[in-house]
Amino acid sequence: MAARLLATAMSFAAGVIVARDMGVQGRATFAVMISAPAVLSVVAVLGVDNANARFAGTSHTAFRQIVRWSVVFSLITGSALAGLWLLLGHLWPVVLLGVPFRLALVAATMCPMTLLTMLLGTAEIGRGRVRTYNLASIVPAGCHLVGVCGLLATGSLTPTSCFLAALAGQLLCAGVLLIAATARVHADGEPVSARTFGTFAIRAYLPNLIHYGMLRLDVPVIQLLAGATAVAMYAVALPLAEVMFLLPTAVALVMFPAVTSGAVDARAAARIARTVFAAAAVSAAVAAAVAPVLIPAVYGRPYSGAVQVLWAMLPGLVLFSVGRSLQAYLAPADLLRPVIAATAMAAMVNIALLVALTPRYAAVGAGIADSAGYLVFAVLVGRGVRLGVRARRGFPAEPATEEGSAAPARPPVGRLSAKTVGDRWRAACPRLMRSVLASRAPVVTAGLLTAAGAGCLVTAYSPAVGAASAAGLTVIVLACLLIPNAGLYLLAAAIPLSQSDVGTSLISPKRLIALMLICLLGRVVAGRGIAWPKLIGALITVGTVGYMVTASAVIGHTDLPGTGKWQHLLLMCAPLMLLPLVAEPGRALDRALLVFCCGSVILAVIEIVQVGSLFATTTDLAPVDTAVMAITQEDAANHNAVGALFVMAAAVLLGRYPAVRERLPRLATGAGVVVLALGVAYSLSRAAFLAGIAVVALYALRRSLRGVLALGAGAACLVPLLPAAIAARFGSILGGGTPDASSAVRLDLWSSALRMFEAHPIFGVGYLNFASQLPAYYQATGDYEVMFLPLPLLDFAHNTYLTVLSQTGLVGAVGVCSLAVLGARRAWCALRSGAPAGEAALLAMVGAGVCSLFGEILMVPPLLAALMLIVLAAKPVPADAPAQVAR
Repeated sequence: MAARLLATAMSFAAGVIVARDMGVQGRATFAVMISAPAVLSVVAVLGVDNANARFAGTSHTAFRQIVRWSVVFSLITGSALAGLWLLLGHLWPVVLLGVPFRLALVAATMCPMTLLTMLLGTAEIGRGRVRTYNLASIVPAGCHLVGVCGLLATGSLTPTSCFLAALAGQLLCAGVLLIAATARVHADGEPVSARTFGTFAIRAYLPNLIHYGMLRLDVPVIQLLAGATAVAMYAVALPLAEVMFLLPTAVALVMFPAVTSGAVDARAAARIARTVFAAAAVSAAVAAAVAPVLIPAVYGRPYSGAVQVLWAMLPGLVLFSVGRSLQAYLAPADLLRPVIAATAMAAMVNIALLVALTPRYAAVGAGIADSAGYLVFAVLVGRGVRLGVRARRGFPAEPATEEGSAAPARPPVGRLSAKTVGDRWRAACPRLMRSVLASRAPVVTAGLLTAAGAGCLVTAYSPAVGAASAAGLTVIVLACLLIPNAGLYLLAAAIPLSQSDVGTSLISPKRLIALMLICLLGRVVAGRGIAWPKLIGALITVGTVGYMVTASAVIGHTDLPGTGKWQHLLLMCAPLMLLPLVAEPGRALDRALLVFCCGSVILAVIEIVQVGSLFATTTDLAPVDTAVMAITQEDAANHNAVGALFVMAAAVLLGRYPAVRERLPRLATGAGVVVLALGVAYSLSRAAFLAGIAVVALYALRRSLRGVLALGAGAACLVPLLPAAIAARFGSILGGGTPDASSAVRLDLWSSALRMFEAHPIFGVGYLNFASQLPAYYQATGDYEVMFLPLPLLDFAHNTYLTVLSQTGLVGAVGVCSLAVLGARRAWCALRSGAPAGEAALLAMVGAGVCSLFGEILMVPPLLAALMLIVLAAKPVPADAPAQVAR
C-alpha cells in the first residue's frame, strides 16, 4: 500500500508540473499521447494479464512459460495494434484524436512496453510476490517525475519530451521485472495447457477491459466529442479520482492469491467489501471537500472546472471500490458469469450516457456516465455475491497461511468449460436465482438509485421539467425494474406512440434507447439474466455496427467536429445491439407484440379520423392536391413511417389469426387487421400501399384458391368506397405519363446514389455524407426546378438499399445483407415448424423490405425496434410439442 501511495504521489507531482508549465492545450496533447498506448494495451491484452495472475503460482515451470509467452505476446500484439492505429490514422487523421502524426508515431512506441510491464507484473502477483510488483510500479512514476523535473529545469518541457520521459520509465520497469522473474518461488512442475490458459483469459477479458475503459478510454472519446479543453479538465480530475482505486486495488491484490488458496471465502469477501466501502466513502467525502481549494491552488485557476468533474466521478468510484473487492473473490473462484453480466450492463449504461452527455456537458457529462456505470456494476456484482453467501453458509473457510509466507504452489488446474463454471454458480445459488422476490433489498436499492439518477438527467436536459415529471419517471423506472416484463410491455406501447403527432416529441430515440437499457437492467436485477443471442448473430451484428460507426466517424472528415454523425448512427443501430439481449421468444414477447398491435390499431383510428376530417373540409381542391396537403401539414408525423408501422402490425395480426380459436379474440383480430388496412390507406404512403399489397398477396398465396378469390373480390368492392384523395394517390403509382415532381426527384436521387457507389464502391462516402456529396453527382432529368430543391437537407437517397450502398459501400452492404439473411432464416425455420410467429416475422420482413424500396423506414429507431421484436418472437416449435393456440 505504501509503495502504491508513493507511486501515486509521484505521478500526481509530475502531473501538476506538466499542467502548470504546458497549459491546457499542452496538457491535453500529453494526456492523449499517454492514453493512446494505454488504451491500445488494454484492448490488445485479451485477458492474458488475468490468466498470468491465475496460473503463475502453479509452478516455477509454469511461471517461466508464462514469462516467455508474455514477452512474445507483447512484442507481436503490441506492435501490430500500434501499427494498425498509425495506418488508420494515416488514412483517416481523425483516428489520431487530434495528435499530429509524428507525435502519434512516438506514442505508438510505448504500446509494447506498456503491455509487457502489465503482463510481467500480474505474473508476479500470481505467484504471491505482490510486494515486488508494487516496488516495480514505483520505477516508471519515479523516472517520469525525475525526467519532468529535469526538463523543467532546462526549459525544454514539451509534450514530446514529457512522453519520452514516461517511455524511459516503462523501459526501466520492464527491465526490473525481467530481472525479478529470474527468482525461484515455487518448485518445478507441470506446464500450463495453452487451451486452459486461453479459455480463462478470454472469459476474464471483458470485465477488466470495461473497468479500465470507464476511466482511461474516456479520454479519446472526450477528445472526439468535446475537444481539448474538456480532455484537460478530465485529465486533471483523473489522477485525483484514481487515488480512490488505491485501497480496492491493494485489497484485490492481496485477496486474489488468498482466494485461490482457499484462505478467503464468500463471507470473508463480503466483510472485506463492507470495510472497503466505509473507507472509500470517508475518502470521497474528504476529496470532495478539499477539491475546490486543492485543484485551483495546485494546478491553477484555468483548471477549476475539474472540480465538478471530480464531484461527478466520486459517487461511482465509491461504489466501484465495493464491486472491485467482490470481483477479486469471484474471478479466482472461477465464478465469472455474474461479473461478465454486470460488466456488460455497466458498459452499455456507460457508453449510452457518455455519448448522450459528453457533447452537452463535456467532461462533467463523462464523469456522470462513469458514476452511472460503476453504480450498475456494483449493485449487480453485490447481488451475485450476496446470493452466494446465503447459499454457502455453514461452510467454513480453509485455514489461512502464515503471514508473510509465500503462496503455496497449487496443483495444475484442468480445463474449465462453460458448463463447469455454470454448474458451480448454480450450485452456489440453487433457488434464489429463480425467484424475483429473493434478496429484494438490493433490487429496491438499485431501482431507487437508477430512478433518481434518471430523474436528475431528465431535469438537466430540460429545466422546464417539473417535479411531477420527475416523479412520473421515477414510478416508470421502478415499475420496469421491479415488475417482470413491464419494461418490455412499455417498450412495445412506446413504439406506436412515437409515431403519433403527440408522441413524436415525447418518445425521442434517446429516450427509447434509455427504456431498452432499463429493460435490460430489469432482467439482470430480477435474476433472469441476459438473453444471450447466438454467437454468429452477435458477431455479425457487432461487426456490422462497429464498421458503420467507425466509417462514419472517419470517412469524409479531416477534423473532429463531424462526430455527431456516428453518434446518430449509434443511436439508430441501438435496437440491433440491445433488443436481442432483452427480448426472447415466449409468452412475454407474444404479449408485448399484442400490446404493440393494440397501440398501432389505436393510432390507425386516430389517423383515419384526422385525415378523414381534413378530406371533408377541403372539398375545393383537386384530390391529388388534397392528398399532398394531408401529408405535408405542420407537426404531422412521417406518413411513410406511419404506413410502414401499420403494415408490420397487420403482419403480426395476420400471422396470429389462424391460430386463434376462440370466437371473440378471433373477431377482434380480424377487426384489427381491417382497421390497420384502412390506416395504411389513410396514411397516403405509396410505399405502404405496395408493401400492404405484397404482405396480403404472400399471406393469400399460402392459403386455398377460394381464399385468394374471396380476398380479391372484397378488395375490389372496397376500392370504390375509398375517398377520392386516396384513390388519386394510389392512381399515381399505376397511372402512366410523366411522373410528378416528387417521383422525379426520387428517381434522380436513386441515380445519384448509384453514381456515388460507382465512385466509392468499397467503403462508400460515409454515413450522412450523402448531402455534402450530392451536388457533385446530382443530375436533374424531371420537369421541376432544381433551384428550389433543398439539396443540403437530403441526407438519404429515399431507398434503404441504395443508401446503404452509397454511404457504406460493399463492406456495409455485406454486413446488412447478412443480418437480413439471419432474420429471414429465423423466420423461415419457425414458419416450417408451424409457429404462428414465424409467418408474422416473414410477412413483416417482406412489408418492411418493400417499404425500404421507397424510403429509409428502418433507419427510424422505433420502426427498427418493432421489426426486431417481431423477428425475435419467431422460434421453431419442437416436433413433439402440441399445436400452439393463440389466446
